[in-house]
Amino acid sequence: MGKQFLIHLLKSIPLLPVIYFQGKKIRKQIPLLPEAKDPEGFVNINADKNLKILFIGESSIAGVGSDFHKNSFAGHFSRAFSALVQCNIEWKVYAKTGYNVEKIHQKIVPQIREITCDLIVIGIGGNDTFELTQPKKWTKNIQFLIENLQNKFPETPILFPHLPTIETFPAFTKQMKSVLGNHKDLLADYLNMQVLKNQNVYFPTRKINVQEWLGKMKEDQTIADFFSDGIHPSELTYELWANDCVQFLSDSKIDFH
Repeated sequence: MGKQFLIHLLKSIPLLPVIYFQGKKIRKQIPLLPEAKDPEGFVNINADKNLKILFIGESSIAGVGSDFHKNSFAGHFSRAFSALVQCNIEWKVYAKTGYNVEKIHQKIVPQIREITCDLIVIGIGGNDTFELTQPKKWTKNIQFLIENLQNKFPETPILFPHLPTIETFPAFTKQMKSVLGNHKDLLADYLNMQVLKNQNVYFPTRKINVQEWLGKMKEDQTIADFFSDGIHPSELTYELWANDCVQFLSDSKIDFH
């Protein structure tokens, strides 16, 4: 795996100055969207049991590209998960735009006031990809994050959703999609290896299949409809992504009761 990173690095080095300046230009062109509002909610299906989910992460978990969290990843996930487990779901979001894994475990985890929860969902990978975080540092920070959360919630399952589909971002150039998309896939491989070293931690190794998503769309919709600003998810993507994650949990046959 170290060899894989070295090959990726050698291929990327000639393009790094190019994508640096392309990235600066794109940042000026793309409007800065706010995080979603109302980071807490309750899905009531009049069940006899309530479960609590905590959502932790970067901008995709912060709901950038959506108006309210009920219409972003947390809301869609909670409704789909409620239908799966036939329980009422209480949910809360702890997320910040621009945070990488290191900042999440240093700055967000200490803010968590809950003493119990039934599922933790951690959305990461975008900012570490953009920063070209080295795999060794990435895995070290992931392990710190897992251990911090397991110290707080020893019995709670942890789910890492799929990493962002950077290779399909409409706002990115061909060079950026290539270098950053490959780096994201590399980080996903390392994340999977780290998850396998821990108990009660899960990560869907099957990448998001954008072509499958396109098959669920209306005739006049395109890949651009998956994104609110060319980078962040649209409400449609939040729904599709959340449903895929809940299906993964269903296939994993985890007992939440």
